[in-house]
Amino acid sequence: MDRRKSDGSTFHIRRKPISESGQFPSPVKRGHISVDRKMNITYDESQMRYLKRPEDLNNVSLNLEDGYEDREEKSEDFFENIDLMIKWISESLATSELNNLVVSRRGILTDIMRTPFNKYSHCQWKIAVILQHGAYHICRFDRNNKWEEVQKPHNRVWHKSYYWGWKMEQLLTESKPDESDCTKTQGQHGKYLLVNQLNINAHSLVFNCEIDAYDKNTGSFVEIKTKKHISSAREDDSFKRFKLLQWWAQSQLGGVKERLCGFRDNEGLVTRMESFQTSSISNSELPWNQKVCFHFLDNLLTWIKKRVSVTGEFSANRIVHLFERSDEDTISHNTTTEPRYQFLPEWYLNIGEKDITNIDSASKELIGVKTDNS
Repeated sequence: MDRRKSDGSTFHIRRKPISESGQFPSPVKRGHISVDRKMNITYDESQMRYLKRPEDLNNVSLNLEDGYEDREEKSEDFFENIDLMIKWISESLATSELNNLVVSRRGILTDIMRTPFNKYSHCQWKIAVILQHGAYHICRFDRNNKWEEVQKPHNRVWHKSYYWGWKMEQLLTESKPDESDCTKTQGQHGKYLLVNQLNINAHSLVFNCEIDAYDKNTGSFVEIKTKKHISSAREDDSFKRFKLLQWWAQSQLGGVKERLCGFRDNEGLVTRMESFQTSSISNSELPWNQKVCFHFLDNLLTWIKKRVSVTGEFSANRIVHLFERSDEDTISHNTTTEPRYQFLPEWYLNIGEKDITNIDSASKELIGVKTDNS
């Protein structure tokens, strides 16, 4: 039974900028997380991939279907919660640095930022927020249901497109610069994530961002995406209204300067690519406004902190705060003590006032952190 209590409070979704100020700042890089194929974690750049840019973006031939039947199924659940962020914090920060921080993942923040411009049917989310060590930890709680849904037979097309996206990354990246040509098939690689910090008025956010590639020629990070060829005015409008907003939000949070998109047909064949510069994506001709995204995130975080701080530290009462987009115009707030929403591990709760960085080697091994002797 889900024992939730509602305080009757809601947050209204505004779709107009509160003021002309409020441009999104650039994030600051705080650290690295590398996860290899065996799910071993190190806090370095060992799993970072390097971009292999085709010479002519208008003349490419990439078969994303190659290897689909022999693919290795892997669950993404490991990357859908904030466990990686908690482990990075335990390695990198002292408890004194956690006060008033918002700890999350980029994917959660991206969906929140898009809320004013996305219909409820396209942008539903439910997050749990826990106050611990003075920090507001945010974890999403509707993603697993979506994973179960896309695995069903009638969603095979979506499942294929997910593979095609991964295949695109595989074909356009390498583990070392100038390793091979861009058509060479490689084995499945690990994941590389940045830990960024973003300051929005009174809020300081730390979050991880999965990064596809680093371009050594430009000295910047690049995201690699695929998209079906746009063949009608309706598809073009949808692309500008929804997909470009998602790309801009992801890139802005990640500090990514470029999106490299391969346009494909229904069989997964890419014949043309296009580069989208993050600084040029947001403009006055689009049906969304980055100032609205800025103010919405700023004000929502202010409201969330106000509601959560009333009950104090989670370790003292086990109260979790749930925030959910309940319809087109409002976000609801409830509290619960249901164990399934208590996403912070006990070892993290028990750290106390000492520096988190002083965890001994035995404790680190228990939580999956590589030590110098491992």
